[in-house]
Amino acid sequence: MTKRLAYLLSFVLPLVVGLIVTSNSCLAQKRSVMGKKLQISLREVTIDSALNYISYKTNVFFSYSSDIVDERQRFTLSYEESSLENVLNQLLIGTGVEYTTINGQVILFKASSSTTTQYFFEKINIRGNVRDVDTGEPIPGVNVYVAGTLKGSSTDVNGNFVIKGFTPGKYEIVFSHIVYTLAHTMVTVEGDQQFIHIPIKLEPKTTQLKNIEIIANSDAQKNWDRGFKIFKEEFLGNTQNASKCTIVNPDVLDIDYNRDTGELKATAEQPLIIENLALGYRINYILELFEHTPTVTRLLGISNFEELPVNSNLERKRIIRNRQKSYGGSMTHFLRALTNGRLKKEGFMIDEVDQLPSSINNSYFELPAKLHADREQFAFDNTLKFTKYLLVIYTKEYESAAYVFDQLQMNNNNASVQNGSITSAGRNVGQMSFIKLNLPVVTINSKGFFNEPLAVTTYGYWSWERVAEYMPFEYTP
Repeated sequence: MTKRLAYLLSFVLPLVVGLIVTSNSCLAQKRSVMGKKLQISLREVTIDSALNYISYKTNVFFSYSSDIVDERQRFTLSYEESSLENVLNQLLIGTGVEYTTINGQVILFKASSSTTTQYFFEKINIRGNVRDVDTGEPIPGVNVYVAGTLKGSSTDVNGNFVIKGFTPGKYEIVFSHIVYTLAHTMVTVEGDQQFIHIPIKLEPKTTQLKNIEIIANSDAQKNWDRGFKIFKEEFLGNTQNASKCTIVNPDVLDIDYNRDTGELKATAEQPLIIENLALGYRINYILELFEHTPTVTRLLGISNFEELPVNSNLERKRIIRNRQKSYGGSMTHFLRALTNGRLKKEGFMIDEVDQLPSSINNSYFELPAKLHADREQFAFDNTLKFTKYLLVIYTKEYESAAYVFDQLQMNNNNASVQNGSITSAGRNVGQMSFIKLNLPVVTINSKGFFNEPLAVTTYGYWSWERVAEYMPFEYTP
């Protein structure tokens, strides 16, 4: 019998770690940057114009949020020769704006009302500046977002961006632009930081132009259509929520489908846009890898979420119910319950097993003699350490009829379906999933997510639930 295994992971390319600058290094940077001399004569200009001119004269880059000064405010400056420090001090008088230097750049920010020398934030902000790696010019319109969350922003005309409201933890920041190569950076936010600054340089995409003869080919179109149907089923899944999902821009997909072998590969130069009406999210999904054969599907990608508009209270209540149902029994739910010592209360039973069953559903799998709901079984200290397979059963919800039929079709088994759950000798213990570690030790953060990329492979129910069940990290029931 063949087994249908899905490999669902999030993929990370760490490039830059959040910067923590000591007071001595800040002082050295300030002296070298602020000591630069310039001549300047400006009259009734905006702060953007003034800073652009100063940057041109000194070759010093500035990073700031475009709303730090009222755009109606105008500035006049005139110096035969003065230091950059003196020019900035005069420019910012009365604006409530302060600055510091990080990595040779000048970072401007709104000062705290309580003091002009210390600045405090209830939550930490991530700021940055995005430039072309070849020309050094700022890049406007870059989509900047935090993977797996609702947080996001875009760069202004000067290449600056700010994303607000981070609590301590690790975050993956993604930079996406239609004519530049995708970039990722891992940022560590610590509690004693006031803000984090990320300087990023993007590489232009290299596109080789070819002479293309356009020929109407109905067979090629039919093959693409068949491939897209398979892609959509494997990518979104076959859950009830998947039927409420739409891939808005399928034209960005390049699909290579072999009808004889059933193998399919898909790539996308731009993020896929998925509207999930069941859960009320628009997902921007960067497809890193999609490979499908009759026995395995591998999917790697990065997602970012936006709330879809809600037209009525009835629709809002429906979305809330759907989100709660999707969360219940999910891997995120399990990891949070494990971290908080609430496995039994949240409805999870676990045990380590030697191997996967030939058919992954609980009617044909001999369960361990004694299942556990105690995280101390693995001497849990926010890490997972096991060498075999971790069986996880969620007892508060049955496996859906669609999943059962799918498994039966793949394994050519016979069973009955009653009230949406598979039965064999009257037994159904809940949703069954398996975890295989890809690393000797995997750590879990307090929000219920793996700190390491490519940390685990999932089998069973969790691998059957695909992108249609994805929700942002911020979600709590």
